[in-house]
Amino acid sequence: MEARHAKEIASRFVAERFTPPDGDQLVLVDAASKEAPEGWYFFFQSAKFLESRDINYFLVGNWPIYVSHDGSIVEQRRPPLSHFPV
Repeated sequence: MEARHAKEIASRFVAERFTPPDGDQLVLVDAASKEAPEGWYFFFQSAKFLESRDINYFLVGNWPIYVSHDGSIVEQRRPPLSHFPV
């Protein structure tokens, strides 16, 4: 599977499972998305926060959406720290 298809799957997962605050949208953060050996991690955030950087719109506790390379696993998952060094 290509990364763009995995991104579409992650976007649908967010849209189907999470309700954004009134007047807001939940969007994938392309700059934060990462490919790991077994799949992709797609981070998401409030569109209002990304546009304004106003901390009042910041989502907390939302783990990224993981999509395996073959698409058989789609879930929220904490990425291994080895893939995302600080």
